[in-house]
Amino acid sequence: MDSKEELVKLLSSLIQIDTSNPPGNESELASFLKEWLWERGIRSEILEYEKGRGNLISRIKGSKGPSLLLLSHSDVVPADPARWKIPPFSGIVRDDCIWGRGAIDMKSMIAVEAMIFSEMVDKDLNGDLVFAVTADEERGGSGVRLLLEKNRESIIADYVLNEGGGEGILTKEGWLFDIQTAERGVFWYRISTRGSPAHGSIPGLGINAIEKMIPILNRVLTFKREIEFVNPSWKYVESLLRMTGLIRGVLDKNMVEKALDELTKIDKGLGEAAKSMLKVTMTPTIIRGGVKENIVPYECELTVDCRVPPGYSKNDVSKMINELFQGLECEVNFIQEFEPSSSPIDTPLYKAIEKAILSEVPGAKLEPSTKTGGTDSRYFRKMGIVAYGFQPLKVEGNYYDWFRMIHGDNERISIENLIFSYNVLKRAVESFLS
Repeated sequence: MDSKEELVKLLSSLIQIDTSNPPGNESELASFLKEWLWERGIRSEILEYEKGRGNLISRIKGSKGPSLLLLSHSDVVPADPARWKIPPFSGIVRDDCIWGRGAIDMKSMIAVEAMIFSEMVDKDLNGDLVFAVTADEERGGSGVRLLLEKNRESIIADYVLNEGGGEGILTKEGWLFDIQTAERGVFWYRISTRGSPAHGSIPGLGINAIEKMIPILNRVLTFKREIEFVNPSWKYVESLLRMTGLIRGVLDKNMVEKALDELTKIDKGLGEAAKSMLKVTMTPTIIRGGVKENIVPYECELTVDCRVPPGYSKNDVSKMINELFQGLECEVNFIQEFEPSSSPIDTPLYKAIEKAILSEVPGAKLEPSTKTGGTDSRYFRKMGIVAYGFQPLKVEGNYYDWFRMIHGDNERISIENLIFSYNVLKRAVESFLS
């Protein structure tokens, strides 16, 4: 069996291990990989901080050059089998694709990194190569967070290669790939309104907390901020708009807004993602109120997912929220806080990645980007470690349909794309550690 056949088989096997989070059950996948590595003469260890939530780590020692961590997470979001064409944990190969939850996010990268790692064991490396498959990224990152708190030396490296970027878009002027060098800040907050109960048949005797929430919800829904020309977000979006022929010459915000609207008409997924990279967004995600059909609700809670581009602090977000709800009676509390994080691009790893993508796709362009969601890279950047998101995959067809597979129905990856990812990343790792 050659390495490419083995890669397909490995991904199929990983998908068949149901690591839906909750509950996770990542230890089963970690044990599978531990055995897989052992068969190839490589030692690894599994660290558990909660029962069933295993983190697999292995290290190949190199010389005194900079070290590299190949990072991936083993948990996936749940899947409803009734909505899928193929059972979501079957790992079936059909229509030249491997199907199943995690095929893109992100068991394909586990398979690719595992293959590359196993092929480096007998090579003279300029620095250590670390391979880590961690738990609980999808719900809060306690896998990486706890590893760094309790077993830092086992996972630490000078550079980190993780998920979050690498998507290739075919434009009029050729392929454009992004490398995630920054993440938006994540500030989840909960708004509470209070009232007083009464019988639902005489509402005037009580104070309705849901009614008090209505103007608050309306302000969140109508919240809009202008785009901000902040790098690295802007560098990628500008290249995207120029390479698709939507902008030319000297730019202003009005021109860019119109170009982004045009991009959204062409490909809703790509346009909305580009807009979100460049501005603050607030999304109401959970609302709860009332206890019984015939009681005037005396409390109501609204949860909001706020994301901010690089350059914003918690103080900036607090000020923005206070101004947004000025004059309304409510209580606001943060429930999760991660400030934006970023890494420099003038590094040996960035150059190795750029060289690798150009070797596989001559004439392609690579630009740094800020991804709209969050990854475990933020924990390393907080420590001053350079972390990039780069899982090279060519977007096949419409970006809107492609992106909806991630956390959606019928997730799958073509064998061609899986092998492409392997070829690019192997070149990058070899170049960096040679």
